[in-house]
Amino acid sequence: MTGNAALIDVIQTAIDRAGGRITFAQFMELALYHPVYGYYTAGRPRVGKDGDFFTSVSVGPLFGRILATQIRQFRAELGEPSNFTVIECGGQHGQLRADILAVAPELNYEIIEWGDVLPDKIVGCVLSNELLDAFPVHRVIVQRGQWRELYVTRELTEVVGPLSTARLSELLRDLPVRHMEGYQTEINLCALDWLDIIAPRLQRGYLLTIDYGFERPDYFAPHRHTGHLQCYHQHHRNTNPFEDVGEQDITAHVEFSSFIEHGEKLGLESVLFTDQGRYLIQTGASDIADIVTRTAGTFSKERAAIHQLTHPAFMGRAFKVLIQCRQ
Repeated sequence: MTGNAALIDVIQTAIDRAGGRITFAQFMELALYHPVYGYYTAGRPRVGKDGDFFTSVSVGPLFGRILATQIRQFRAELGEPSNFTVIECGGQHGQLRADILAVAPELNYEIIEWGDVLPDKIVGCVLSNELLDAFPVHRVIVQRGQWRELYVTRELTEVVGPLSTARLSELLRDLPVRHMEGYQTEINLCALDWLDIIAPRLQRGYLLTIDYGFERPDYFAPHRHTGHLQCYHQHHRNTNPFEDVGEQDITAHVEFSSFIEHGEKLGLESVLFTDQGRYLIQTGASDIADIVTRTAGTFSKERAAIHQLTHPAFMGRAFKVLIQCRQ
């Protein structure tokens, strides 16, 4: 094991207090969100060339410009309410907010970070970009025809045990477990819990979720038998969450079908689910056309941003856009 020694000590103490093991979700929460030593809270650069990964926001302002167009459409569809507010969950130091407000300065825009209290009543748009993939996940595996859970020990190794909550059984019950021996995957209960918090507060408006992931058939496809967990450190990807603890990002693709279905149970109508490339090309058609025309025949960072954001080989296919609403 390597990483922040103080954070590793905190994790090992938590494991000792829990009797020798904790769920991977508990480990991941400490590794990413410990208030002093966590990867997202310790203050080190995370995004951009000096960090560990790039995002749609770090590509340039085009992403925010197109989202500003979308948000203005949302406001118009709601009848231009005077209390229309944009709530961004997980703000990446405010860069997306700055890009959106550069185009739409009239918007009332708030950023809510991990652990912050949300407003009791929201009319407007709740926006998240690459938020759900960073929520702590449970790791599960099929052994002898049954779903079991992977736990983390003091040595930061994994051992197999019974499922820690019946909620995991409910989400896994329809999979053909008899034919999945050794299959390993991740379950994001925190994303559903987050939706439980958001949905009752959204009185009228839209939930705009942008993240990388799949619908259920693709998420649990046979060739994805090792799961979706990924770690990023200095722009190198690996699958070992127990190295560089507190110094590398830990993420997992989002299983959107369960998220959509849970939203419908909470009264949210699913309006759109598509690839980021298709979404940006459609929503940002006028912005993209302007860039293409204005920069024809020349190299342009704006043209490069279009390519990176929309091309299937880059961010265009991996990232998905989900719009849910309550009118």
